[in-house]
Amino acid sequence: MAQQEVRAVYEDGRLYVLDPVNLAEGEQVRLMILSERERTRAALGDLLVEPEPDTGDAVDEAGLLAEIDAALQGRVPLSETIIQERQKGP
Repeated sequence: MAQQEVRAVYEDGRLYVLDPVNLAEGEQVRLMILSERERTRAALGDLLVEPEPDTGDAVDEAGLLAEIDAALQGRVPLSETIIQERQKGP
């Protein structure tokens, strides 16, 4: 038998299959039950990255802004670049 993925709902102590299945009468199957969240995590696999735990260290926002300002010194703002490109046209 080929592997099938089907949706089901659990109600009153029973599992009800919501999708058609290709099974012979009396055929035994093995189930792996995944919540929608677990199924999504399994499908995305390595694409998901767990966030690093908060160390409680405060961010020096003023220092960070000063560093960004220094790096952008003398450069044309992105908004101005976009406006100029739109004025030139394709």
